[in-house]
Amino acid sequence: MGYYDLSGKTVLVTGAETGIGRAIALRAAADGASVTAAGINREGLAETVELAKAAGAGDRFLSLVVDVREVAQVNGMVDDTVAKFGRLDAAIANAGVMIQRRPFVESTHEEWLHVLSVNLHGTFHTLQAATRVLRKQGQGGDLLVTTSSNAVRPGPQASSYVASKGAIHQMVRALAVELAPLKIRVNAIVPGLTLTPGTINRPGHIERGLQGVPMGEITMPEEIAAVVAFTLSGEAPHMTGTDLKVDGGRTSA
Repeated sequence: MGYYDLSGKTVLVTGAETGIGRAIALRAAADGASVTAAGINREGLAETVELAKAAGAGDRFLSLVVDVREVAQVNGMVDDTVAKFGRLDAAIANAGVMIQRRPFVESTHEEWLHVLSVNLHGTFHTLQAATRVLRKQGQGGDLLVTTSSNAVRPGPQASSYVASKGAIHQMVRALAVELAPLKIRVNAIVPGLTLTPGTINRPGHIERGLQGVPMGEITMPEEIAAVVAFTLSGEAPHMTGTDLKVDGGRTSA
């Protein structure tokens, strides 16, 4: 596996306590970046930090317990990152929640609000706080958001989840256009069925999901992290407003 030179960059990742977020944070650190790993699960974050230390990146790794639904906490996360590392170059809004599939008519108002508050509002809070810093620095930067192949090819009985992720796709497109003059790139990470605790802990989920994946294989979080590392490397400086699909062909079937 090749590596990109991210030395001198500061990367912030939400939802870094496990799964895709953890893989992105560890890969960015392995490529030389200073990393803020943020999440709501303190124990999971501690494990991520230990993995970073074992890889020799402990001195360039900051962990913060943050609830992305809370604006003050998100603003504090960005401020603490800049205070620690002196700058911000990229923010990956990865924090999100999945739901238990159920018919639309059985969905509850509370579930709808919860999913949108984390997936959509949390992403808005994160991107807005990061954009303020990137704009002030005046040196461009990267904003990435983890969405879902379900936003491109929706599955049944997950209306709130699909709605939240679909809205994020449009937010990415709008921000890519608005922030392009500032050389701030905005892209969507679009995972398909990925091996994470969220998929492992749902009985039958992986087996059912693979039926719709033309390659017939599950994606590993490290593969998604490699795509993110490439994006942050600056080797494609005009790539913005793009859906970075890593889904085994699911959205093309």
